[in-house]
Amino acid sequence: MSWKQRLEKVSEGHYVLAKTKSMKVDADLFLSDKLLWGEGPEQPGLEDSVFDQVVNAASFPGVTRVAVTPDCHLGYGVPIGTVVETDGILLPTAAGYDIGCGMVQLQTTLTAEDVADATKRRRWIEEVTKRIAVGVGASRVQKQRRVTDRTFADVVRHGAKALGRGSSVTERDYIPVEDDRVDIPERAFGKREQLGSLGGGNHFTEMQVDQDGRVWVMLHTGSRGFGWNIAKHFFVEGAAQLGLKSRSEDHVWLDAESPLGRDYWNLHNMAANFAVANRLIIGEAVCAALEDVFGGTASVYYEISHNLIQKEAGKFVARKGATRAFPGGHPALKGTPWEKTGHPILIPGSMETGSAILFAEPGAQKSIYSVNHGSGRRMSRGEARRVLKQDVTDKRMAEAGILLNTRQTPLDESGPCYKNLDDVLETVEMAGLARVAYRLKPVACIKGAD
Repeated sequence: MSWKQRLEKVSEGHYVLAKTKSMKVDADLFLSDKLLWGEGPEQPGLEDSVFDQVVNAASFPGVTRVAVTPDCHLGYGVPIGTVVETDGILLPTAAGYDIGCGMVQLQTTLTAEDVADATKRRRWIEEVTKRIAVGVGASRVQKQRRVTDRTFADVVRHGAKALGRGSSVTERDYIPVEDDRVDIPERAFGKREQLGSLGGGNHFTEMQVDQDGRVWVMLHTGSRGFGWNIAKHFFVEGAAQLGLKSRSEDHVWLDAESPLGRDYWNLHNMAANFAVANRLIIGEAVCAALEDVFGGTASVYYEISHNLIQKEAGKFVARKGATRAFPGGHPALKGTPWEKTGHPILIPGSMETGSAILFAEPGAQKSIYSVNHGSGRRMSRGEARRVLKQDVTDKRMAEAGILLNTRQTPLDESGPCYKNLDDVLETVEMAGLARVAYRLKPVACIKGAD
């Protein structure tokens, strides 16, 4: 019997995988029939190997709940699009390598008419790339804000607070570092100059227009080489402590009260603070470029992570490619501007199909107050480069009026690489987790040319 056949359908958009001998808990999967089973070769269903990773997620010591979001796909150790709640146990694999990766949404005073001139949009792209480094390993460019070692030390301990930002525009103004005397791994410390840089892969800065013709800018990046090297350090140390074989690092778990667990927690939180500050610094640069070129103004609407472990209601909640979704009335939002409405949930789709802003519904409780972090990959990078045609892809982007900073469209980030965002959002609404407030169409996109 396949894993899919073991699922019990609880309601539309909600399945349960009952625990096996190795699993500590059942797993809740939020999937539509279309996303689960597929609809022909262009809409393949969820691969069976994802379920092996769901079982792994539910089999760690200390696990109390597991939820899987509708953009889920194969990851490392656990699927991308997984939420794991634990009691006293930290799971590095459920935070991943890019600790604190997430989004910033900038709201502008501009309209679609203001940015209709492609020449101006091209100039905006050029001005942004003068202010932020783009690409894997990139550290500095001409007009990038310089961050001193003293500022860096403040940032990794106080996040947005170190930049004068507060919780009105950020998921949290900083992640508490309980003991800042812990030594930062040398390789991670060596990446401190990447603060204020975008990176490569699926990270981007994108100008968008919503359904009412208002212009937004969405940013996606994380803790860069700083967070990656922290994660790698603890994967290696944790595997050694548990006596795991080579290439078994994704099965690492840490007792939160052990010396190694306490060090991981503090350094994980430093990486999260780095990521929050990184997004805000980039946001400032993007706002400046936009104001220079178009004359309008822009400000941070919201900032949120989707690769992070946080303490919630006395438990650790690890979201790996999943976004926190607190509805109006949630106690964590008391005293914030989002107390009644719930906070914004920022969901990137692809550079072709657009993105969305959601707000949680009370039903988000059943998914551990979490929803998807995007539309989810359906094609690997290698497969994309093998099967997609460059000229066809470039023509499609040109016809859509979407400008890029690269000479050619990155095939491994083009629309066909991702699941249909409409299908994913429909599932979220069908399951009663959140509602869609804005749909955002891209008109200019900046990505690392890797």
